[in-house]
Amino acid sequence: MTVVAGIVCEYNPFHEGHFLQINKLRREHGADVIVCAMSGHFMQRGEPAVTTKERRTMMALSCGADLVIELPALYATRSAYWFALGGVSLLAAAGITHLAFGAETDDLQALQATAERLANPDDAYTSGLQRFLRAGLPFAEAQAKALTDGSLHQFVPDLPNDRLALSYLQVAAEKQLSIKPILIPREGSAYHANTLPAQGSQIASATAIRRRLSDGALRFGNHTLNADMLRALAIDKYIPEAALPYLADAQLLFAADAAPVQMALLRRANRASLLALPDMTEGLENRVLSAAARAEDLDAFYRLLKTKRYTMTRLQRMVTHLLIDYQATHADRITDGVPYLRILGTSSAGRLHLHQIKKTVPIPVITRTSRMKELIRQCRHAADSWDLELRCTAIHGLLSGRDFSGGNPEYLFSPQNI
Repeated sequence: MTVVAGIVCEYNPFHEGHFLQINKLRREHGADVIVCAMSGHFMQRGEPAVTTKERRTMMALSCGADLVIELPALYATRSAYWFALGGVSLLAAAGITHLAFGAETDDLQALQATAERLANPDDAYTSGLQRFLRAGLPFAEAQAKALTDGSLHQFVPDLPNDRLALSYLQVAAEKQLSIKPILIPREGSAYHANTLPAQGSQIASATAIRRRLSDGALRFGNHTLNADMLRALAIDKYIPEAALPYLADAQLLFAADAAPVQMALLRRANRASLLALPDMTEGLENRVLSAAARAEDLDAFYRLLKTKRYTMTRLQRMVTHLLIDYQATHADRITDGVPYLRILGTSSAGRLHLHQIKKTVPIPVITRTSRMKELIRQCRHAADSWDLELRCTAIHGLLSGRDFSGGNPEYLFSPQNI
């Protein structure tokens, strides 16, 4: 049987930990084809991608991925469950046989047991969740407490990769997908570690790499760093050699670059525009308006607004949704399923796989913009998703200084191939 392994990813940027995961899928699990569902220009934690999806696609292909498909912003900028719903649904449509993911907990059985309970909640869990939410706890913490409160169930710790792993497995269980899970325990730095590891360890967190790149942009006075600059920053120790050329000379973008525009939008916002955002609970909009009026910058805004109930990640997503004009009307359609499978890049093995599955893919496959134009005339869900993607690229390009003289790059995009 051909083993087609799927990965839901951001590759922001692609680093040695990602390279290790792909190599393990080849060597230890016999993967013949590796399919990646990758976020576009804005990330799940509410930050812009450090560089374009074209470059990040080439980083992945150069390091062993065979097929990179786009996880639409409709899913890519939402909380863990919706992020997973989009990613797993896309990979299933692309014909994967195995789903690979990292986790802090090296216990697949425990992860699956927790995910099954999330997919098929019992009364004790449901009532507990509502009780903890009413007490003002953020959803993730309320969920964790409900899973362990008065239960002998072995709950997996609520760590970042565990949270995503549980969401992937929950979606697979809810959709009754016959896909075999592959757990690859996380190695190296912690998910949110913001400093690079000691010399000799090559697996750094993406957070730490982005911080070093940001420091380098200040040091060299340029958001475009050539190969020599990247080596001077020791970035080459944490990013695979084959991927490094696609980071060199890129127009880098950092969260701080978007902050002034986001702050301006917060200052301009009113109650109605905030209530139009997804996940905007009644009352939060008033706190947002008050904090925006008093804060001198975005960091101060977050400090004023962040509480135990409103986590930093949730607030960052909210501000990004304001930036890209992601509204609750978009979110209403998110349960309809991913509207298309858009190809970002392929290897020869990926192209062969696409050819083999072309008659069984349950959603339209998009390899050229003309096909997208046809689809959006027929499907409102696809039209909304594409419209959001256009805005994400336009805003990311504006902030990073990308050349738009030929129009929005989405209209000119062709899959990257190796």
